[in-house]
Amino acid sequence: MRLKFLRPRIVADGLRDLARRKPAEAEEYFAQHTGEWTALASTNPHNAADILEVLTEPFAATLLQRLAPEVAGEVLNEMNPEASANLIPELSTDVAAGLIQSMTPDQAADILGLLNDEIQTDLLTRLDTAEKAAIVDLLRHAPDSAGGLMTTDVVSLPVGITAGEAIESLRRFHEELGNNLMYVYAVDADGRLRGVVSFRELFFARPGTGLDEVMVENPISVSTTTDREVVSELVQRYRLLAIPVVDSQHRLVGMVKIDEALEAVQAEATEDIAAMVGAGTEETVFTPVNTSVRRRFPWILVNLLIGMVEAVVILQFGGVIEDNVRIAAYMPLTALLAGNAGAQSLAVIIRAMSVGDLPPGRALRAVRREFIVGALNGILIAVVIGAGSALLFGMQTAAVFFIAILAAFFAAGLAGAGIPVLLRRLGLDPALASNIFLTMVTDIVGMGGFLAVAAVLL
Repeated sequence: MRLKFLRPRIVADGLRDLARRKPAEAEEYFAQHTGEWTALASTNPHNAADILEVLTEPFAATLLQRLAPEVAGEVLNEMNPEASANLIPELSTDVAAGLIQSMTPDQAADILGLLNDEIQTDLLTRLDTAEKAAIVDLLRHAPDSAGGLMTTDVVSLPVGITAGEAIESLRRFHEELGNNLMYVYAVDADGRLRGVVSFRELFFARPGTGLDEVMVENPISVSTTTDREVVSELVQRYRLLAIPVVDSQHRLVGMVKIDEALEAVQAEATEDIAAMVGAGTEETVFTPVNTSVRRRFPWILVNLLIGMVEAVVILQFGGVIEDNVRIAAYMPLTALLAGNAGAQSLAVIIRAMSVGDLPPGRALRAVRREFIVGALNGILIAVVIGAGSALLFGMQTAAVFFIAILAAFFAAGLAGAGIPVLLRRLGLDPALASNIFLTMVTDIVGMGGFLAVAAVLL
């Protein structure tokens, strides 16, 4: 394979696609073409990160060690944090410490926070004092808080200087901070946030104009403990590129950039999906197997207990099943249809909660709406199945289907909307295994109700 005559981006995209489709071949290729790997990583760290994520960890660590520390640190930062953390134990401690040292404190904290205490402590002891202090300070904050999302590379200027002095200071900041130079925050002598300055106002202000005359006072801000969901909502609502983060004394300590806020939105959405089925909310394909088993097993055990309850319910109607084997064969159909209807209501409610469209005061209205939607769908389906059953099995069987379908859909609409609302009212995560409890309701009402109606009418 001769790639030197192709444009670098085409080469990078081709190698990334090769690694995703055939990782073994990609490893063989990079083992023989180390120069192309280092060139790719230097010019396109995004593709390099994608490549390392699909290769075996020992080989990925070997490739990472062939790069200059600053390049390797950039590639490591572009990777999924858990994938990056999985590579650290494959590196020598000195090499790993060098990579951490080359990263910004917030980037390094994201990775170190996923390592076990022993490795984390060993690496921290090898860092410069200032770098270590900044990372330790960030590690104190919960990962899903503004403090856990923020970068400490933020531009702050004393409120008493002039516009001319501010512009001169910004020239120095530009060399140090680069892409983090989004907003200029004005602080008082104690470091408390006083205002935010737009570059436009600063540029057109006369050199002798005070910074306090061109700044916007009391800007939107969040504390270090603010939940990431609230941070994301504020960034989107006010169309901010970044939002300042303050401590309990209102002193400026950092800012959350828009890309971090958007990643937080994605993380919240995927956590809700995982929680609905009882998977670990922080679990990814890079999570260690033993961790995944530990997080999932309790909910599988809950499923087992629910299944046993359903079995006991069905056993109560053993005589009905013996006398009506043909009808019993259609019993799961009721639970299947109701389960699908309930899952639709559940998805709508969870999504509304995730994006902030369902405050507590509107919850009952939403539950009532979903119940009505479920009831109307139940009536339509019951009519369709009832008509078909009447032609195939007679009116008595049709009546069983009609009544059982209606009852199951009524329960599904109420449970699909009500379960997450109830969990939130109890102070629990609304998405917490909601689908498991919904399945319990729809299965018991669907199959148990079907058999109960059959016992009465047949």
